[in-house]
Amino acid sequence: MKTNKTNKTIKNLAQLIVITFLITNLTGCIALIIGGVAETALILGDRRPIGVVTLDRGIQLEADAIISKKFQDNVHVSVNVFNQKVVLTGEATSQQLKDQIQNSILQVKNVKNIINEIQIGIPSSTGSRLSDSSLFTLIKAKLVTTNDVPANSIKIIVEAGSVYLMGITTELEAKAAATVTSKSSGSIKQVVKLFDIITEEEKKKLVNATNTSTQTQP
Repeated sequence: MKTNKTNKTIKNLAQLIVITFLITNLTGCIALIIGGVAETALILGDRRPIGVVTLDRGIQLEADAIISKKFQDNVHVSVNVFNQKVVLTGEATSQQLKDQIQNSILQVKNVKNIINEIQIGIPSSTGSRLSDSSLFTLIKAKLVTTNDVPANSIKIIVEAGSVYLMGITTELEAKAAATVTSKSSGSIKQVVKLFDIITEEEKKKLVNATNTSTQTQP
């Protein structure tokens, strides 16, 4: 009973954050106010151990720095990290640049796997990126308000209308998340599932561990 109550509280908090985020995008006035709240909610619902969350942040920072320092003038590349798995999206002007980027990120400590989805071509337009941003917000809102989808343990990546979903989920949760995402908008070109699949028993252990950690925090 306590576990269900905690999960419901997390879900309600996440819904409030998404609504606030949508308002922020429209008004641009309260972005700084919700920053800390959003971070807390993500930690509460995240199935990754705190140590892995920390590793992912380190990978993200180092990978972003490499892209900015070595390649930024010639590419538009986004780096996303979840559970020590790196997804590269965007555009590079040649296959050689695409390969160089992957090889550089492979040198980053603690990276276990790289999914290189960089497309060969000119960098995307501002309009295309704004469209992706709007699509991201829509998908996030849909997932957060869907029962039985662990939205705070799912990372959404949108690039040129393609959606990539990362996270730690059961097979049923992965299918539900992908279905909700694909039905969110007619402008979605494809939904790519990059989940780390766990069993129902493993899910119970992760949820119990998260709830115990939350209850013991001051």
